[in-house]
Amino acid sequence: MRRINIIDAAIILIVLFSFYSFITHEPSVNEQVDEYYYSGSQIYKATNYMNYLDSKGFLYDTYVKGYWWSDYLEFDETGYVIDTGQGSFILLRSNGELVTIGGRMSYKEQIGANEIRLKIKTKSTVSYRMYAQSFPGLENYFATIEDTASFLDIFDIDDIAITSSITFDYGESPTAVFIAEVNDALRKGLYYVKDTSIADTQNGLTLSFSQASIKELAKMENILNEYGITIGNVFSSDIITIVRTGTEIGELDKYWIKQHITDNLSSIIDDDENSIHIRL
Repeated sequence: MRRINIIDAAIILIVLFSFYSFITHEPSVNEQVDEYYYSGSQIYKATNYMNYLDSKGFLYDTYVKGYWWSDYLEFDETGYVIDTGQGSFILLRSNGELVTIGGRMSYKEQIGANEIRLKIKTKSTVSYRMYAQSFPGLENYFATIEDTASFLDIFDIDDIAITSSITFDYGESPTAVFIAEVNDALRKGLYYVKDTSIADTQNGLTLSFSQASIKELAKMENILNEYGITIGNVFSSDIITIVRTGTEIGELDKYWIKQHITDNLSSIIDDDENSIHIRL
């Protein structure tokens, strides 16, 4: 019997190493990447991906490391992006302050970024349109939205965001200064909300919000009460609802979700195939 020489041993080691690399690497092919890193000079690429995530309804935090242009002091914070521009974005800080972020060579923005990280909190999203209707108060409004989405609990609902507006009676005609103060308080008091505003209309006061987490909107009533605004019956426009899940939805689950809406929720949700979007 031929003895194994050094060359044979080397070949066997290479084969074993290749096999080990294959079996350890293969499962990671389909794993979702939950964090993306960009340097300050890659800010255009970063904002493009922010726009992509926003269009799909994914929730993410944004970490920025850089410096203030005003005094060159370090900026090192995680916040929530509420808007993007060409090579810049607006970050909502945890204290409610808004700051503009640019790249390393920016000069118009407040912060020059050296490092940007997007930390994605959502695995999948399901978005649909709920029909306009009236509600006997905010509590019922939020409860109806949550109850309608409850069939997706099997995918571990992490958050529900809505884009809509509600109108309610208000006895007085508020001044522009008063409206501005309330809008400022809402912006500072609500996180994970792309945009929110209150306006005086012919039918009363109208509150509008965009991609607003209903967990955050639950704080809205207390903020308004501080300004003497009490919300009774409300009329809601169509509600674009984004259900964010902690478990990734499978390809085959898409058909079940759409069929469930058609069979059980078509009186509340537009069940047209083109109005239901599921992002994996």
